[in-house]
Amino acid sequence: MASSKFSRYQMAIFASMYLGYMIYMYDRRSFTYAFPAVIEEGFDKSQLGLIVTSQTTAYAISKFLGGVLSDKVSAKILFSAGLFISGLSVLALPFFNSVAYFSALWFLCGLAQGCGWPACAKILRQWFRPAQFGTWWSVLSTSQNVSGSVAPLVAAFLITTFGWRSSLRLPGIISVVLALICVMTIVNQPSDVGLENLVGDADTKVKSKKPESTKTQSTWRDLVASPFLWLMSLGYLIVYAAKTAASDWGQLYVIQELGGSQYLGSGFISSCETGGVVGSILAGWITDWLVRRKKESGDKTDSSPRVKGALIFMLFTGVFYHALVFFIDKTSSEVLITGVGFLIGVCVYGAICIYGVVATECAPTHLSGTSHAFCALAANMGGMLAGLPLTYIAKLYNWSGAFLVMEVIIFAYVLILFAFQNISSTMVPEKPMKKVE
Repeated sequence: MASSKFSRYQMAIFASMYLGYMIYMYDRRSFTYAFPAVIEEGFDKSQLGLIVTSQTTAYAISKFLGGVLSDKVSAKILFSAGLFISGLSVLALPFFNSVAYFSALWFLCGLAQGCGWPACAKILRQWFRPAQFGTWWSVLSTSQNVSGSVAPLVAAFLITTFGWRSSLRLPGIISVVLALICVMTIVNQPSDVGLENLVGDADTKVKSKKPESTKTQSTWRDLVASPFLWLMSLGYLIVYAAKTAASDWGQLYVIQELGGSQYLGSGFISSCETGGVVGSILAGWITDWLVRRKKESGDKTDSSPRVKGALIFMLFTGVFYHALVFFIDKTSSEVLITGVGFLIGVCVYGAICIYGVVATECAPTHLSGTSHAFCALAANMGGMLAGLPLTYIAKLYNWSGAFLVMEVIIFAYVLILFAFQNISSTMVPEKPMKKVE
C-alpha cells in the first residue's frame, strides 16, 4: 500500500515538473520565436542580441544562486515562484516597444528562469533512488526538447495568424495557472506526506557507520581548484554556446541567408529540439554502458568514462556545424536543412546531458550541488557569448561567418578534451578531519 502511494506521488510530482519545465522553456524562448516579426518593426540584430544577452546574463546569475537557494528554501516554492514570475514578464512584453523595456523584462524573465532546474534536481533526488537518478534526470531533461519542438510551430502559427504580441499571451497565461497548480501537486520530499525518505535516511545510515576521523572537511575552495572541474566547465560553456547559437539564431540564418519561410525557420529549431530528445537519452545510455564496461574490465583508474562520451558528442557537433556552414545553401531541400538541425540537436543536447551528470556525480555529495552550479554558471556564460558577441560577428560577416567561428571553437576544444580524456575525475580528494577530544 505504501509502495503504491509512493509511486503515485512520484508520477504526479514528475509529471508536474515535466509540464512545468516545458512551459519554463516556452517562456524563455517565446520572444526569440517572434524575432523575425520584431525585425520587421525596425529592430536590428545588435538590438536583439542585447535583449538576448540581458536574459542569458540574468539566467547565468540566477541559476547559480538557484542551486544554492534550493538547499535553503522549499524547492517546490522556488520552482512555482520562478514559473509565475516568468509568466508575468512574458505577459508584460507586448505592452512596450523599446529595447530598454524589452531588455529589462527579459532580464527579469532570466532571473525567474534560474529557479526551475535547480529546484527540479533537488526534488528529483529526493524522490528517486540513486540507481534511478541518472535515468530520470535524462528523461526530465527532455522536457525542454519537447517544448522546443512543439513551441516554435505553435508560435509560428500564432505569429502569422494573430501577430507576435498576441503570441506571447498563451505561454504567459499557462505559466501563471500552472505555477499555482504546481504549488499543490509538488512535494519536496517523501516525509512531507508521511512516507519514508530515500536520500536523507540513506545518508544518515552511511554517516553513522563512518568513524569521526574519516569525515571530509573539503569546501568549495577545494572544488574550484580541481582541473577536471575546469575542463568540464569549459566544455559546458562551449556546447551551451553552440546550442544557443543554433536555437536562438538558427531560424534567422534559415530565413535571412537561405531564403526560407517562417515555418522552415521554426522547423529548423523544432528539429534541433527533437534531436535533443534523442541525444539526451542516447548520451545517458552510451555513458552508462561505458561506466559498466569500465567496471567489468577491472579498470581501477579514477578517470571518468563519461568523458569519452562527451568527446564523441562534441566532435560530431563540430562536424554538423561544418555541414551547416559549407553544405547548406539556398538550393538545399527542407529535409536536408531540418535534418542538419536534428543532428546538431542530438549532439549538443547529448553533450549537455553528460556534462550535467559528470558535474554532479564526480564531486563529493556535500558539494555536488555547488559543482553543478559552477558548471551551469559556465554554461550560461556560453549562452551570453552566443548573444550580443555572436550577433556582432553576424553583423560583420553574416550568420555563416558567426557559425564558422563557433565551429572553430568547438574543434579546438575537442583537441583539448582528447589530450586530457584520461585526467583524474576526482574533483576533491578526501581529507581526514582531526578528532575532537
